[in-house]
Amino acid sequence: MAKKMSAIVLAAVMSVTLLAGCGSKGTDTAAPADSSAAQTTENQESTDAGTAGEEGLIPITFSRAQDSLMETDIFARMEGASYEDNLWTDLIAERLGYDVKYLWIASSADLQTQKFNAAMAAGTIPDIVCVNKTDLKQLVEAGLVVDLKPYFDEYASDFVKDLIAAGGDAAIQACTYDGVQYGIPYVDCDIETAQMLWLRQDWMDELGLKAPETLDELKSILKAFQDHAGSGGTGLALSSDIYGNNFDIKGWCNAYGAYPKYWIDDGSGNLVYGSTTPEMKEALGSLAALFQEGLIDPEFYVNDNDKAKEALVNGKCGAMYGYHAGSLWPLQDVVDADPEADWRPYALPVKNAGDTIRPGIHMCTANWYAVSKDCAHPEALIEMLNLYCEKVLDPELNEYAVYANPGDGLEGVWRLTPVTINSPNKNQVTAKAIEEPLKTGDPGDLTGEQYSMWEYSYKAQNGDTQLWGWNRVFGADGSQQLLMSYQNDSNVELVYDQFFGAPGEVMTTKKTTLDDMLDQVFIKIIAGQEPLESFDSVVEQWKTAGGQDMTDEVNEWYASSK
Repeated sequence: MAKKMSAIVLAAVMSVTLLAGCGSKGTDTAAPADSSAAQTTENQESTDAGTAGEEGLIPITFSRAQDSLMETDIFARMEGASYEDNLWTDLIAERLGYDVKYLWIASSADLQTQKFNAAMAAGTIPDIVCVNKTDLKQLVEAGLVVDLKPYFDEYASDFVKDLIAAGGDAAIQACTYDGVQYGIPYVDCDIETAQMLWLRQDWMDELGLKAPETLDELKSILKAFQDHAGSGGTGLALSSDIYGNNFDIKGWCNAYGAYPKYWIDDGSGNLVYGSTTPEMKEALGSLAALFQEGLIDPEFYVNDNDKAKEALVNGKCGAMYGYHAGSLWPLQDVVDADPEADWRPYALPVKNAGDTIRPGIHMCTANWYAVSKDCAHPEALIEMLNLYCEKVLDPELNEYAVYANPGDGLEGVWRLTPVTINSPNKNQVTAKAIEEPLKTGDPGDLTGEQYSMWEYSYKAQNGDTQLWGWNRVFGADGSQQLLMSYQNDSNVELVYDQFFGAPGEVMTTKKTTLDDMLDQVFIKIIAGQEPLESFDSVVEQWKTAGGQDMTDEVNEWYASSK
C-alpha cells in the first residue's frame, strides 16, 4: 500500500501541516494497534516522526492506545495493512499530502495516559490530540494549544460546520476559555441521553392496556404485569446502578422535577446539585412506596444489570426505564429467549395529568480535538475532518462500503484513519430516511449506514427476530421516533444539565466520594432500610464534607460562562 506518486506533486504545491492523533489522553479513538507493532513503536518512540515524510510527503504525528480487536477484525483481513500504511493513509497522502506517523502506540489505555501526561509535562504533545475537558484545560493553561476558530471558519466544509452545529452550543462553550476556542468537539447526541419507558407490548396488547400518561397509570400497569407474570413476577426492573442507562431511577425522578447528578438552575441564577433538592426527596419517597407495594424487585440493591436482566429474560418483568438503545441491550436478549416477546418505548409518564414531560438531558460530547502550538498548519486537522465526513458520512459523496464497513466480515475500517468525527443527529436522520422505504420495502437510493439500518429493520419487520432490536431503534414506533417527538412536542420541555465545564479541584478530588455518600443512603431509603428523613441528614453531611465547596466552585464557573 505504498503512497501514490501523485501525492508528491500535491505535497510540493500545498502548504501542509504536521498533525497528531485523537482520543482521550491524546489517543486516536478510531484505530488501536496490533500488539507487536504497539510494543515496537512503544520502545522506539517513533524514529521517523518529525523528519521528512515518505516520498516527499509531510509527516504528521499521532499517538494512540492499542485495541486488541484490530488485529483480528482488520489487520488479519487486509493483507499488508498497518497503522501507518493502509487505505486511509493512502487516501490522506493522495488528497492532502500528509504522511501519517505515530509518536507512540501504547499497549494499554493506562500506559497511554501515563505517556500523554508525561508529554504534557514536557511540552511535547503530538501535533493534534483528542482529549477530555480536564486535559484540554491543562493544555490551555500550559499554553500548548492554539485557537482553532479561525481555521475552522475558513477551512471547514459546510457539511462539517452543520455537523458541529448540531452538537449544540455547550460543546463549543466547553472548549472556550477567555473567549478563545481551543477545540473542535467530537460531537455526540445530547437528546439520546433522555430516558424513556420500555414496556412489553405483547403483554400490553394481551391485557388490553393503553400507554401510561401518569405514574399512577404506570403503577396500574406494573400491577397487571406482575399478576400476568405469575409467581416470582415483579413490576419495575431496577438494579443497584440506579443512574445507569437502563434499570435506573432517572426517568421516574424526572416526573417529580428531580434530576439526580445534574446541576440545575434554582431560579435565582445559581446552580444546585439535582441529587440534593426537595424534588429528589419526594421522588425517593414515591420509589420507597413502590418498593413497599412489592412492585420493585426486593433484592434490586444487590443486583447488577446482568442480574436485573434475568427477570426480563425469564418473563417475570415487563417494564424498565432506559435509553434509546435499550432494545439492543438488554431487550434483544429477551426476544432471543422468547421470539414472541415485543417491547415498545413510551414517553416518560408525568406525576399529575396535564403536567409537561421534562426529560433530563446532558451534554454527551466528551472529547475535543486540539492542535499543538508547534503545529505549522493547524488547518490540516480541519482538512482531515472534511475528508472523513466526505467518505463516511456525506449522504451524496460517501464511499461507505470502501472506507467504513466493506462487509463480508470486514467491519470497522473507518478506525484506520487517525482523525474521525461523529454525526450527532445521524440516527434521527436515518430514522426519517428509512421511514417510507420500510413501508414500501424498496430502499431506493439509500446508501451506507442508512441502507444497513433499513436492511436490518426490514428483515426484523419480516420475521428476523435476531434483528428485532435494530427495528425498535429505527423503525416505526421506535426510540428514535420517540426522541424526535421529545424535540418537537409542545408538551415536552427538555431540561439540560447546566454544568459542562472542566471539573475544578474540589470536584476532581471529592465528587466520587460525595456521590457515594448520597447514593448509599438513597438506595437504603428506596429499600425501606432508612427512613425518608435520612435524606435531609445525608444532604447536610454532603454539604459539610465538600458538597458546598463543590457547589461554590461550580457557581463560580457558571457566573464566568455567562
